[in-house]
Parts: sequence; C-alpha cells; structure tokens
Amino acid sequence: MALIGKRIMVLGAGTFQTPAIRKARELGCHVVTVDYLPDNVGHKYGQQYVNCSTVDKEGVLQAARETRIDGICTFSSDIAVPTVAFVSEQLGLAGASAAVAETMATKNRFRAFLRNAGLTCPTFLSSDNFETIAANLQHLHLPIIFKPVDTSGSRGITRIDRTDIAACRTAFLKAQGYSRSKTVCVEEFVAGTEVGGDAILVNGSVAFIAITHKHLNGFVVTGHSLPTNITQPDQARVIEHIEAICHALNYRSGPLNFDAIVSADHVTMLEMSARNGGNGIPAVIERATGVDVEKAAIHLALGEIPDLPQGTQIRQSAGSFVFGSATGGRLERIGSSADLQRQVPNIFEVHYARQPGDLIEPFEHNGNLIGFALFDCVDAADYEHVTERIGEALDLAISAD
Repeated sequence: MALIGKRIMVLGAGTFQTPAIRKARELGCHVVTVDYLPDNVGHKYGQQYVNCSTVDKEGVLQAARETRIDGICTFSSDIAVPTVAFVSEQLGLAGASAAVAETMATKNRFRAFLRNAGLTCPTFLSSDNFETIAANLQHLHLPIIFKPVDTSGSRGITRIDRTDIAACRTAFLKAQGYSRSKTVCVEEFVAGTEVGGDAILVNGSVAFIAITHKHLNGFVVTGHSLPTNITQPDQARVIEHIEAICHALNYRSGPLNFDAIVSADHVTMLEMSARNGGNGIPAVIERATGVDVEKAAIHLALGEIPDLPQGTQIRQSAGSFVFGSATGGRLERIGSSADLQRQVPNIFEVHYARQPGDLIEPFEHNGNLIGFALFDCVDAADYEHVTERIGEALDLAISAD
C-alpha cells in the first residue's frame, strides 16, 4: 500500500525494461517512462512518456522536475545508471550518488578505487594512447586483458597470452573502438571461478543475494543458472567482499548487479552496477527463490524498505540461455516462442531481441544476442542438456546479406 500513487520515473522502455514497468504499475505507482524511441513497447504500460535520451542528464532532470517524481530507476542496462544517480542526487531522492555510479560504471576508475581502498584488484593500466600502454606493459604479468573502460556486455575484450606488440595494438584498437571516451583498460587476468548475480542492499548490508553459476563462451555470457557453483563458505566471502566495497563507496541502499572471480585466496570484483541484471536474470532469480528483485528495486527507489526473506533459499533450479549466431547476415527465420516452448517444455519465458529481416552480427559480445530463453532445470548437467535442446529447436536461419 505504501507505493500507491507514488510517481516513479523509469529510464528505458525497451523489451528488457518492460517487465519492471509493468510491476511498478501493479504496485500502484504512477509510472513515467523515458526513452528516445516513441514506439518502444514499455511506453504503453506507463501513464506518461517523455521523449528524451536516457544519457541526457539535464534533459531527464528537467523532465523529472516537471513530472514531480518521487523516485527514479532503470533496469537491465548500465548506460542509464549515471543519469539515475545524477537526478537522484539533484532532487534529493533515494539512490546511489553520482560519484558512486560513475565510479562503478568506469572500469579504470573502479580499479583505481579498489586499489586505493586496499581491496582486491588486478594490476592494471589505462590510457587513450597505445604508446603509453606499450611503454608500461612490462609492469603487467601475462595473460593480460584489454577492455574498453565504459562499455558493458563483453564488448571489445581481448586476452593476450604472450608479449606481441602488434597483437597488443590490435587488441587496444578493438577495445578503443567500443569506448565512448576512447579509453582502454589493460589488466592482469584473474584465475578462478567467475560468478554473477544480483544483490539488494539495505542500510549498508546485503539483505538478499542470488549468486549465479555464470555460463561463458570465452568472454561472451551464454547464460546464468541457480543454484550457484561455489560453496557456502565462498558465497559468504562474496557477500563480505560486496559489503566491504559498498561501505568504501558509501553505497548503502539499492540494487546491485555484479560479476566476480572467486579463487582460493581472494574474491575479485570485476564489475558492479547499481541496477538489476539483464538478459532475464531477475526472472531466473524469482523462479528459483521466489524473490522479485525488480520489485525490491522499485521500493528502494521510492525510499521504502522491501520485505525480503532472511537468507537465500533455492526452491528449484532455473537458468537462462542467451543465444546468437556464429556468423553475420540477415535473419531469415527463427522459430516462434510458442514452438520453442512446445518442443522444450522446461521453458517458461522466451524473449527475442531480433526479428526476421533484421541484420545480425556475429555473437562476439552480448550486444549481438538474438534472444534468450528462461527455463527450469534439475542441476548443472541438466542445464547443459536443456540448452542443447533449445539450440536444436530454435530453427535459426541466417543468410549472407
């Protein structure tokens, strides 16, 4: 009842924001959607629509003032998080500060913050100039990873295993091509088990967390599943590490999406963002635990403490499978979601990001996904079995364009 009539602004109105927009309406909120695409599906579920880019901080701030919002949030994408924080700070609303959001959103700033706070961090370099990087590569131990500092979704990442200046230059230019600031972070590879997930922070403590088993093809995320593939003691270490980082950042309440490497000696945080996860992670979490992290984020954005269970109890196993095409071209055919669910009854949701006729790029990063499916599974072995069945049932046809 506390949220009825509250005015909340949601940045982004695409397919991946729509479930949260609908949930805000279900909670009784007056929803203002913001997007530069007037035909995006999420707009039809809100009461008001503002035509503005989600990265236009001043434009969104003006709209927030005009619509007299009580809170602001975004879902599934990093790009709008700094704008959410900027508006929250300017209007005195609940949420991360602008400095916190910008630190988490920029890899070299986040690495520097971790290092200066005495927290686990890979040795790294960053620059917008390759010669500066090349002159300092001797300070890094191989393997090393080149990545853009301000882009998500595994875009522009390259691993280098031996000293080869030509290969390093190619990796630098690839990463730079994906960076809005043209800045590249080069860091030592961290060995261990990579996990992901979502957490809900309340008053500086992790009130809820779902640490996922992260499925990868190289650096490309092909899915998440619950339960996780790390032990209870290692899960406790992840929680402790998250709380230490958030304490140092002074981020006290809100959603958190994260990716971390767990080794015998350390937990190393690769990425953090003040938002819920994308590609169906919240739906997988709700299926497996019964906890709706998107509704929790809406409550927190409006200054309300969500009702969350103590501890994370896995009621059933669930997973996501993110799929794309090994080759580029034009999408000629893809089976309907109904056909896919009929052939693989484990599936409970399917989302297509591309439609027949669209141009498709090779699935070299998660921005080039064709879609994802969410499904029930028994365990990790069954996860692999179900994803194989989905791949066979997709009926995907790509023609050279």
